[in-house]
Amino acid sequence: MKNIGVVFIYGILLFASCKQPIKQEEKIFNTDSVATQKSTNLIGKPIFLADSIIEPFSKFWKYYSENIQLYKDFKAVDINGKPITRTVLLEKLTTGLYFPLALYANGDTLSYQLAVLPKKADKNISAYMQQFSKEQLAFCKLEGKPVPAFDFKDVNGIHYTSENIKGKIVLFKCWFISCLPCRQEMPALNEIVKKYRDRKDILFISLATDNKKELQQFLSTTKFEYATVSNQAKYMANQLHVVGYPTHFIINKKGELVRMLPDVLSVEEAIEKELAK
Repeated sequence: MKNIGVVFIYGILLFASCKQPIKQEEKIFNTDSVATQKSTNLIGKPIFLADSIIEPFSKFWKYYSENIQLYKDFKAVDINGKPITRTVLLEKLTTGLYFPLALYANGDTLSYQLAVLPKKADKNISAYMQQFSKEQLAFCKLEGKPVPAFDFKDVNGIHYTSENIKGKIVLFKCWFISCLPCRQEMPALNEIVKKYRDRKDILFISLATDNKKELQQFLSTTKFEYATVSNQAKYMANQLHVVGYPTHFIINKKGELVRMLPDVLSVEEAIEKELAK
């Protein structure tokens, strides 16, 4: 039985991710030098008042989905403004007692402050913060380490192992057929594959929970340009710690996990960042 609740949550995240997040530089800077100087003084200060975003839950969800990207690199400070690591912030968030408050920052830098979740806040906020931050923390601890060993054959019989993929940038997509958000992003993913089709150093592999026969039937009517591997529920859950779908991973040419990615918008950005290294 698939975890429909988690899939539904990720469906909301996928929908929300299609909206353009608020860009820090758009909120802070303009062409007026005086205004720019005043705006510069906002660096490190909250973009929103905490009390204005914690209730009702729908308002918090809009704030979180449009402004918080815990899967990316970011600067963090504790409740007193003292710098802390990304790992420490995530560990605190797993308690369900805090939430990340977005701060003004320079350029594309992301910056968050650990904020205490008021007792009056909707209980769903605490539950979601625990769930998402635990997942992000698990992924954070995998980053920079060798991808968990694998030996796959896709539905067409092509062989992939954690050894023979070295020297290539690899994208994993974790999904299953009845996951609507997983299917909805396929056309956009196909465009990304098309863009890089002449690159021999990039592989696109999808890991599905479904069996080979089901996948072959699905792929006979639905175009999906990734190589697809069947029956990977255990590998995704036990080795990659995937709890929601779709989830993407990028692996560098050394065979190390670089990043977990929540949606199609972040996939191409991650590829370009990895190619630029």
